[in-house]
Amino acid sequence: MKLIKDKEFLRNIAQHINLFNTIGGGVSETYVNIEKYKKGAVIKVWAAGVDSNSFKIVLHNNQLTVLSMLHSDGDAQVAIPLFNRTYMLPPQVDLMRIEAVHQDGQLQIKLPYHDAASHPKEIKIQQL
Repeated sequence: MKLIKDKEFLRNIAQHINLFNTIGGGVSETYVNIEKYKKGAVIKVWAAGVDSNSFKIVLHNNQLTVLSMLHSDGDAQVAIPLFNRTYMLPPQVDLMRIEAVHQDGQLQIKLPYHDAASHPKEIKIQQL
């Protein structure tokens, strides 16, 4: 038995299977894992057959919304929502330094903490 070596072909087949499964009432599984570190956190999202152009990340106030739509190759008007999740970000996240990277089928959203969050500062009390 020969294995199919054309990765683009496999991605297209996986996307179509996922699309037909979802249209037929099935569920497209999206996996999310949140890892916390001393200097920040990372939200990792993996959805079978979903490329980076299908994801959208919106930051509004302290809410981070991650969503993805599965588009049909034949008709650009046909789109199926696959995933939509909103996260309330804690105050120690530096909103100006949030980054997103899509690599090897996985979306990673890096949430760095403010430097002050890891280094406590003593406030001097003034005499009036």
